[in-house]
Amino acid sequence: MSVRQHEVQMKIYVACGLTHVPRNHFTEYTQFIHLIAQNLKSLDSVDDVKYALVNSDPQLADKPFSERARYCYLWDRRMVEEADLVIAEASFPSTGMGIELQLADTAGIPVILCFRDYDGNKIDEVQYENPDHSLHLLQIGEGYISLMALGMPNVRSVIKYQDERDGVSQILQAAKFL
Repeated sequence: MSVRQHEVQMKIYVACGLTHVPRNHFTEYTQFIHLIAQNLKSLDSVDDVKYALVNSDPQLADKPFSERARYCYLWDRRMVEEADLVIAEASFPSTGMGIELQLADTAGIPVILCFRDYDGNKIDEVQYENPDHSLHLLQIGEGYISLMALGMPNVRSVIKYQDERDGVSQILQAAKFL
């Protein structure tokens, strides 16, 4: 038997925030998610790649509206829990992806966070006043991904990419070394 036959085959879940992606970026964003998955599937060490655009969202349309939220949670949760690695495209805020990241952390599943500057998704600094009248700057890190997500112990790599080609290249490189 060759060494390749003994390699463990990885299952990957590609997390992405879809609800609040500005509609002028939606097509480009979803095409990038498909491109990530397609390229990950080409790696010898990858057995399967799942993500909502293919493995849960289309199927939700067949469920009664009153049941869709429950199925969305159950199906996406299962995809996270069955993964050996989560790639999280975090250019846009997403409550659902935050839940997925926490599920991955609880299960000890490593995460690669990636994001891109879409000219408008970086949040500006903001000052606030507390009841004691002290003034503070809200701690937002670089303004793309929340500090809480960046601070998760299972985050193995944070990638800021410039375009699709750069993003795919950096993600594949990071996935090879996990």
